[in-house]
Amino acid sequence: MSFIKNQLLPGEKLIALAHQHPVVLSKVVLLNVLAAVIIGIFSFKLARYWILLFYLVPLASLLWEILVRQKKEYIITDHRVVKQEGVISVSSFDAPLDKINNVFYEQTVLGRILNYGKVGLETASEQGTTIFEFIPHPVKFKNCVVQERQAYRSSRGSEMRVPATENLPRLLEELASLRDRKIITPDEFEAKKKTLLNKL
Repeated sequence: MSFIKNQLLPGEKLIALAHQHPVVLSKVVLLNVLAAVIIGIFSFKLARYWILLFYLVPLASLLWEILVRQKKEYIITDHRVVKQEGVISVSSFDAPLDKINNVFYEQTVLGRILNYGKVGLETASEQGTTIFEFIPHPVKFKNCVVQERQAYRSSRGSEMRVPATENLPRLLEELASLRDRKIITPDEFEAKKKTLLNKL
C-alpha cells in the first residue's frame, strides 16, 4: 500500500514523493534485450518456437524490478522525511525534521548527465546518516528537505510562544495517535501526558 494512503498522520501534509530514477532498471532491461535476441535466434534457427517461452524468465525479472522500484518511496512531509521500501515485507525509516542536522547530495558524472544522485541525511538519532540512493533531481530533493526543516523549526518556535492551554488538546491527540499506532507504548503515553499536564 502506498505511503500516502497508509501512514500520513492526522494533520500531516505530503510535500514530495519520489521513486528511484529509471536508471536503476538499466541492467535488467539490457539483460532482457540480450535474452530476447539470443532466444529469438535459437528459436528461429531451430524452428522450435516453444523455445520463446524461455523469455518469460527474464521478463518476469524485469517486471519484478519495476515493482520493487515502484514500492521504494522517498517521502517528504511537513513533519518528517521517510524512506519506505519492500514488496512482500515492508520496511520504513522516519527522520523527524527537527532531528535532521545536515543534508547533502552527491552526483557522479553520469548522474549529472541523467540528473540523478544520492541524498544523505545526518540526524541526531541513533540511525546516524541515512542515504537515499538514485534520487531524481537530487538538488531539488535536498533543497526541499532543507526548506521544510526550516519551516518546521519556525512553526515549532511559534507554538512554544502560544499558551500551553491552547496547545494541550492538539498535543494530547497527537500523543494518542502515536500510542494507537504503536509508535509509543501506553506507559510512554501516560508519562508524556502527565508531563504536559504538569506544565499547566
